[in-house]
Amino acid sequence: MDIREAYQELGVDPSVSDAQLKAMWRRLVAAWHPDRNAAAGASQRMQHINKAYQHIRQLRGGHSDSTEDDRYTGTQAENHTASAEPEPDCHRRTHNSKVRLSLEDAILGCTRTLSGRIVYTCEACVGNGKRVFAQACLTCNGSGAVRKATLFGWLWNEESCMDCGGDGRHRESCGACGGSGELTVTYRRRVRFPAGVRDGHVLSVPASPHGEPQIDLELEVKIKPHSLFTLDGDGLLRCEMPVNGYAWMSGRWVEVPTPNGMQQMRLNRNALTYRLSHQGFPTSLRGPRGDYFVKVIPVFASHDDPEQEALLEQLIAISTKAAQADQSLPLGQWQQRLKSWNSKQKEPV
Repeated sequence: MDIREAYQELGVDPSVSDAQLKAMWRRLVAAWHPDRNAAAGASQRMQHINKAYQHIRQLRGGHSDSTEDDRYTGTQAENHTASAEPEPDCHRRTHNSKVRLSLEDAILGCTRTLSGRIVYTCEACVGNGKRVFAQACLTCNGSGAVRKATLFGWLWNEESCMDCGGDGRHRESCGACGGSGELTVTYRRRVRFPAGVRDGHVLSVPASPHGEPQIDLELEVKIKPHSLFTLDGDGLLRCEMPVNGYAWMSGRWVEVPTPNGMQQMRLNRNALTYRLSHQGFPTSLRGPRGDYFVKVIPVFASHDDPEQEALLEQLIAISTKAAQADQSLPLGQWQQRLKSWNSKQKEPV
């Protein structure tokens, strides 16, 4: 028996999983075991089924001797029937998905309603769309072949039965999947993402014990790039923003963006980087927020603008006059010393 014949004997596709292969083998054992099936060829058919299953198991790297599978040919078969409709699939399933969050959502935490669907192979028919029964095929009476007349009905040829695929077993469209070989399950779940979740984190969301369907979610978090903020590898939240150079020089108040919204910050001509405590990214999952660093880039107007050039000259003149009048300021003291020295230079020798 070659591998192709072995799969045909069990009525499965070579792509089936080991679990699906075992499930079909058990159904066939339950249907053809001599203790349950009084047909003349039941014993021989049982041998073919076991031989096919062992052959496939050996090629797949499984064990074919002294295992539970090989012992499953006795009275255990009485608890399984191939003709009974299978129980609904109540196994829990896991769905892997990616969820994209904004940086603000990752910092502050958020709640999302997620929905989707899972398509999986029908276990009742092992993805074939048809279920195999114990009784003989109704079309060929179990022979696996049908006679067709040729040459005006004078001669007859035998062809493989299309309804049973040539193996003589009765088949019907699977009621569990409607003959498609696949089942589709949809879900809708409200999920809370905690503050401090990072890019690449995987959140496991178990199904509700009272909910249907029973689907566990494995959600991989992807944080979308932000137009204003950057999060470095150390978990520090940073922002670079240009500010008016004159506002920076004069220590004015400016508005800066934070994850919580706009906030007032006072500039200092002696500083370019500012720390905003407890305004940054959480130090750990659901932990306290770290600091937020804002770097300002002073921007000055171009001197090509005559109007701004005139205003700048006026500002210099006014500020110089005020500084010279105040002897407590360095510029006023300097002007006083310079005036005294200059007058001495003009005295005759």
